[in-house]
Amino acid sequence: MRKSSMSKTSTKHKPSDDEVYNRIWTAIMERKLQPGTRLKEEDLCEVFETSRGGIRKVLQRLAHHNLIKLVPNSGAYVARATVEEAREVFQARRLIETELVHELVRCFDEYKKQALEDHVDLEEQAHRDGDLNRRIRLSGEFHLKIGELAGKPVLTHFLREIVSRTSLIIAQYQRSSARHAEQTASHPCSEHRGLIEAFDKGDAARAVQLMSEHLMHLEQQLDLDSGIHNAIDLKSIFTG
Repeated sequence: MRKSSMSKTSTKHKPSDDEVYNRIWTAIMERKLQPGTRLKEEDLCEVFETSRGGIRKVLQRLAHHNLIKLVPNSGAYVARATVEEAREVFQARRLIETELVHELVRCFDEYKKQALEDHVDLEEQAHRDGDLNRRIRLSGEFHLKIGELAGKPVLTHFLREIVSRTSLIIAQYQRSSARHAEQTASHPCSEHRGLIEAFDKGDAARAVQLMSEHLMHLEQQLDLDSGIHNAIDLKSIFTG
């Protein structure tokens, strides 16, 4: 008696709303999505193989965090910042990160030192690999790591949005000379290493000074009189 063969069905993993959100957030952090890029629902549904309803939830969440703008009868667009907003974002970062630096100095220990050093190791590995996008994202996440290790989840939550918006602002306003310097830097993580050293010495004043200078260097890269926008292919970003 011959047994009937059972058909094998392959099931593809359907990403959750959180996974889709994090993929888009990562693309923003890595500056792959330029300000002003239209996020077409049908393209995102195809790329992530998910429903239009799920995509709309993700887009609403991104809009709530000021990373995209939902335009009635037009669609979703990666957020563009005004000059005033760009300056205010850096002002907010200075206020929040100064407080986080003070908090981390107070509770710094060997475990937290190792966590930061491991993170900078990842940044340097991305640099050696020639992966600028990954290095940019990891550089922003270093600041979030400071907030997490300082034990300040509320401030870190606010900082996460502001760091993401910083990536968009830099993508929109970065001077071409600064972009070239970023791509060719020989020691791109030296400022982060300096911060770790100040934390380890318990030198709050030095750590605050280094953080302020670091943020000032980022802001000085910007040409707040102009913005650059290039057309983006969503499929190449999320399926590459």
